[in-house]
Amino acid sequence: MHPEIQPDKKETTPGSDGHRDGQVDSEHTPTTSRHIRDLGKNKSPSTRRRYSVISRGFEAQESKIASLGTRIASLEEEVGRLSRGKKRKAIPNPNKRFMTLAEALVASDAISEPNESIERADAVEDVIEVGGMEEDEMSNSEEEELTVVRTRAGREVRIPRKY
Repeated sequence: MHPEIQPDKKETTPGSDGHRDGQVDSEHTPTTSRHIRDLGKNKSPSTRRRYSVISRGFEAQESKIASLGTRIASLEEEVGRLSRGKKRKAIPNPNKRFMTLAEALVASDAISEPNESIERADAVEDVIEVGGMEEDEMSNSEEEELTVVRTRAGREVRIPRKY
């Protein structure tokens, strides 16, 4: 700093340290109960007792604030967990076409159009029930023997029989 430029001085009365009696400026506001107890040092016993009562109340407020803060955090987490997520489009299995080709090669059948084989695999899943009995029981049983429904990982899916 240049010697001619001096920082602004606070106006103080002689014999004080910049504070009026018992007041604390915003820079030195006590934030914990320990700070409040320290303010009571070098005071009369009755004043110290008042400061200790104030500090106990401050501790109670701090604990209440802490417990409410944890409760708010847990409730926010629960709301985040319970809020409905976005609906996502089902991702089709890109290997389905190749799985049907592999089945056709294993069965040593003539390779049909990929779309027809996919439709044949889907036809097994679409069985119409009327009165508890399957409508196309004979035709579906033949298709079940020809095509096997597989998962994305390639494992066979067994469809339980309906009685």
